[in-house]
Amino acid sequence: MPDDNVSKIKDRVDVVDLVGSYLKLQKAGVNYKAKCPFHNEKSPSFFVSPERQTWRCFGCNVGGDIFSFVQQIEGVEFPEALRTLAARAGVELTRFAPANPEYHNAKARLYEICELGAKFYQKQLHESATGKTALKYLKDREMSDESIAKFRIGWAPDTWTALTDFLIKKYQAKDIFDSGLMAKKEAMPTGRQGGGQYDRFRSRIMFPVFDLNGAVVGFAGRIFENEKRKTKNEKQEEPAKYINTPQTPIYDKGRLLYGLNFAKMDIRKADKCLVVEGNVDVIMSHQAGATHTVASSGTALTDGHLKIIKRYSDNLDLCFDADSAGTMATDRGVDLALAHGFNVGILAINEKGVKDAADYVAKHGAKWAEYAKKASKPFMEFYVAASRAAHDLATAIGKKLFAQKLFPLVASIANVVERSHWITELSTLLKLKEDVIQKEIAAIKPKAVYVDEQRITNNEKRPALDIYEESLLSLILKKPALADTLTEEERAYIPNPTPEQKELAAMKADESWKDFDDQALDNELKKLISFLKKRTISAQLQNLEYEIKQAEKEGDKEAIARLSKKFKEISSKL
Repeated sequence: MPDDNVSKIKDRVDVVDLVGSYLKLQKAGVNYKAKCPFHNEKSPSFFVSPERQTWRCFGCNVGGDIFSFVQQIEGVEFPEALRTLAARAGVELTRFAPANPEYHNAKARLYEICELGAKFYQKQLHESATGKTALKYLKDREMSDESIAKFRIGWAPDTWTALTDFLIKKYQAKDIFDSGLMAKKEAMPTGRQGGGQYDRFRSRIMFPVFDLNGAVVGFAGRIFENEKRKTKNEKQEEPAKYINTPQTPIYDKGRLLYGLNFAKMDIRKADKCLVVEGNVDVIMSHQAGATHTVASSGTALTDGHLKIIKRYSDNLDLCFDADSAGTMATDRGVDLALAHGFNVGILAINEKGVKDAADYVAKHGAKWAEYAKKASKPFMEFYVAASRAAHDLATAIGKKLFAQKLFPLVASIANVVERSHWITELSTLLKLKEDVIQKEIAAIKPKAVYVDEQRITNNEKRPALDIYEESLLSLILKKPALADTLTEEERAYIPNPTPEQKELAAMKADESWKDFDDQALDNELKKLISFLKKRTISAQLQNLEYEIKQAEKEGDKEAIARLSKKFKEISSKL
């Protein structure tokens, strides 16, 4: 039964372990806290309670149990969250019947097809003649057997329908097409007669793309050898070096990061993520020990990618090729990362014949991990050095081009101290007064800071509890019997919270009052009630002062006498 499965999973999956595999948690008394992954924030308002096995963000007002967390963070429906957590817990879902079985089964089939496709390609790499040639190529590039197995690298044979013919025995053509492994065409490419469906990947080294849980959701295929197909009467274009699975219900290239399933814990441990350009760069980096490395999946870095990386670390290094495309990717990546509030570094490879991480590892092996750690430079330091080398600062045009590159970057720095430092540096380099540079930078329109779409709820308009009200509420929740020691008048000072405010106060109660004995709690209660009383009385007196002044201004003697008497009565309570 579904309920049995849910109960079994909840018994086996701890909410702290689950959330901690996605976010960097900090101990906060008996609870844990982190920056919320669902909206941008500077101070942590996301709490996890091991005692209650729940989580909640008090900034964007979302929360729940392990299932709702997976649904929110993975962007999936309950059946997918159940499948993910069942795999984590080792629970067999043989008797689960989802509310929407067709939707669930359709996505399940896509996962199955991609998994079978990966196994098919792996077998081809190790057993077919051309596959063995591709395998030799990988090993000649110093890729180890362990890396090939870990990343499940395969080979797509140079035939039109080998994989489709294999899959069609078990699955419908529509499902194979929806998985992205099959393509359709009214008129087949030259050399293929009949039919309208064929394998999307042919004569390519295949790199399965995994989701965070390690399930195969798509592929990247790298060209191998010369795949120019020419006829006597037709000359075809050079094929793309890489082709990727198109967007599917389980493959979202704007959110998937290649290698993140392997790298996520190491990113958190290193408190830094290294983003490289390609699949082979990731594999070779992991092979060399730089296991905090990922790459985007067939697209440039996106907001979605950076939002996911932000869950694990605020520190980001970029290492792209030094060609024009790589330079553009670096510039765009820096702009986006700064908008997301990252501390951005650039890892440049300045060695002849070594253009990327894969080349470096092939030549120097495990030295790459140490190089990646030590050679990264803060983005401004990198751009200043590169621009100084590119422009003659003794000339007016050189200064102009230098300023055009550097001033917008300085303008994008949010920290005042850091921005001031670089204004001073540029002032020295350009031999200009700092106030001139400040004026120029102030005129630059700042780049938009990324703001995630926050969930809007009716509770957003609720009045917030101040620190004293929240402390009193948490104290009563810690020791409910204290409420019985108060008078009816004093009990009126206990806030009437929303469910979210009550939950936050309950979480803070364990943290705030853990070292207080019963007598100390009684003393704290008296102090809080006394303060709230005084604050209320002071506010009443302040209002009366205003009313008395108004009465004096209007010459209303009767009102002056009445208000003065009331002022005296309330003052006596102090």
